[in-house]
Parts: sequence; structure tokens; C-alpha cells
Amino acid sequence: MKNLGYYNGKIGLIEEISIPITDRAFYFGDGVYDAVMCRNNIPYLLWEHIDRFYNNCDTLSIVIPITKKELYELICSLVIKVDADEKFVYFHVSRGSGIRSHTFEGGVGNLCITVIPQSVGDISIKIKALLAKDIRYKLCNIKTLNLLPSVLAAQMAKEKGCDETIFYRNDFVTEGSHCNVSIIKDDTIITAPTDCYILPGVVRSHLIKEAKRSGIRVEERRYGLDELFSADEIMISSSGKILRGVESLDGMRVGGKNPKLLSYLQNRLYSDYIKATS
Repeated sequence: MKNLGYYNGKIGLIEEISIPITDRAFYFGDGVYDAVMCRNNIPYLLWEHIDRFYNNCDTLSIVIPITKKELYELICSLVIKVDADEKFVYFHVSRGSGIRSHTFEGGVGNLCITVIPQSVGDISIKIKALLAKDIRYKLCNIKTLNLLPSVLAAQMAKEKGCDETIFYRNDFVTEGSHCNVSIIKDDTIITAPTDCYILPGVVRSHLIKEAKRSGIRVEERRYGLDELFSADEIMISSSGKILRGVESLDGMRVGGKNPKLLSYLQNRLYSDYIKATS
């Protein structure tokens, strides 16, 4: 298959899968999602993403219709149906279905999965980024389907010839429209704390672990726009891009002062991806 869609047991091409209008994802974006890269039909770090997925659903009292083990096995069985060496696997569960009402009854959620060909690409290529005020609400630590501010920020970056938008709140950097943001300064990695304003990214956590294993100092704290612009390197991390450097911010050249450490971290994380999916 060239791509795959799954909805409550139905499988087919994405463009052929239909979802009932009563699904609460349609009315309210009432659901939680997660996503992983897949190589050689091996979903990368799938258990960690599934754990976060279930924890997020528990926080919002959304009932997932299958167990963690069943979801893991289901995703592994679906990825082999798509003809590509590398793939992007997206999965979400909405709260369920019903006539539109802000309140909800108890019940089981609707499970949706898509698999498309997609490659991590060349992680050595730096990206261009913009800055934007973070106008999102205080549930950024949960991967809900409510992504309108991130959608608008990503579109703004696209229209200005950039790859990503980096958010700031009260002059402190939070994260990107679809990534975590960290900086290198004086051989130290500085990254925003995992509070309600950022997603606790899986790749971000592996970046921190790898740095600590390598004896590199890590500071999980707030940092401001002045530190961002003066950083030796700015890095974005996500499941789809692993780890990339930033070469320009709002049209100004940034980073480029510690390429050796940036390259080291990129190679270590990318090597982990290759080893785990070989």
C-alpha cells in the first residue's frame, strides 16, 4: 500500500477511510495523539510513545479501547503494509462519539492510525526559524488534538520561507510549533523545564540522557530570548527530525559557534535510531 489509514478496526488507504461526524475529534478536537518514526518496519521508541499516550489519556479521562500491548502489536502489524523503508506513524484516540455537547458521558474512545512514507532526512542540514509569542493554553504538556496556534505558527514560518517557529512566553523560550528547543552555551545544554508549557518530548529526553552519559552538563531551566540569540548553538528535537541545528532566527544568523558538540550529539542520537531499527 502507498499509505494506510485505520479507524476502529477498518483498514484502507487514508483517502478512503471515513470518520463519523459524531466523533468528538471533529467537534472539539477532544482527543490525544502521538507519533513515531519507523524504519525497516520497526517503530522507533514505540513503547515510550505509547506510555506517554496512555498517561495523557488518563489525565484527560479518555478511555483507549485497547491495551498498551494490543496497541503496540497493532501498530507493528500495520506498518508492514506500507511500501517504504522509512515511515511516519501517527495515532490518536478521541473521547468517543455522540451528539454535539460540551459535556460528555463515559465510554470508550475512537482509535485512529495513519502510516505514510516519510524520511528523517539529513539531520546535518540546519533550519531557519521565526519567533512568535506563545498564545497556547496551559496544557502544552499533553499532546491534545487542539493544535490551532501551532498550525498558524507553522504556516507563518512556511510563508516566510522558514522551517519552524519558536515560541516564547513572557520573554522565556518554551518550544517550537512541533518540536522541543534547546541551546548549547559554553559546552552546556540548556533546555526549558518540563512544566505545563512544553511537551516532555521523547527525543528531548534521549538528548538529555545522551549528554549526561557523555559527561556533558545539562541545565533544565527557563532561558530568555537574549540567551537564545547569543547561544553557541540552537537545536530543535522531534521524532520526525531527531536533532537539527538552527542557522537563522528572524532573519538573523545564529549559532555556528560549537559545531563539534552539535555534530557529536546529532551523530549519537541518529546512531541510536539506526541501531534500534536495524
